[in-house]
Amino acid sequence: MNSDFLSLIEESKALNSSIFSLIRLQLLSSIASVGKDGVSYRELKAVLQVTDGALYTNLKSLEETGYVTSKKITLEGKELETYQITQEGQQAWDHIKDWLKKLVECGVKK
Repeated sequence: MNSDFLSLIEESKALNSSIFSLIRLQLLSSIASVGKDGVSYRELKAVLQVTDGALYTNLKSLEETGYVTSKKITLEGKELETYQITQEGQQAWDHIKDWLKKLVECGVKK
């Protein structure tokens, strides 16, 4: 077996398994991409096209890990929940992106 692949597998053990799911990666990516302004629950639901239950559960999980924070804002007379990435969340997202990049590069034939 390729030693690069074996080292990649070893490195994967340092990833936080509580966020390593497709929907949580999509959430981190989406929330990180908007920066400090945050993104509303409604916008996340529209972009990811997931059920309310799945979105709510996964956002709460990311909040519990300290990777995402939420706050309520009023916009055009309506109260909305918005989500922002924390510094820890950004660091975790950067670490996962680096690992995924190595994983993809490992599969590319030279």
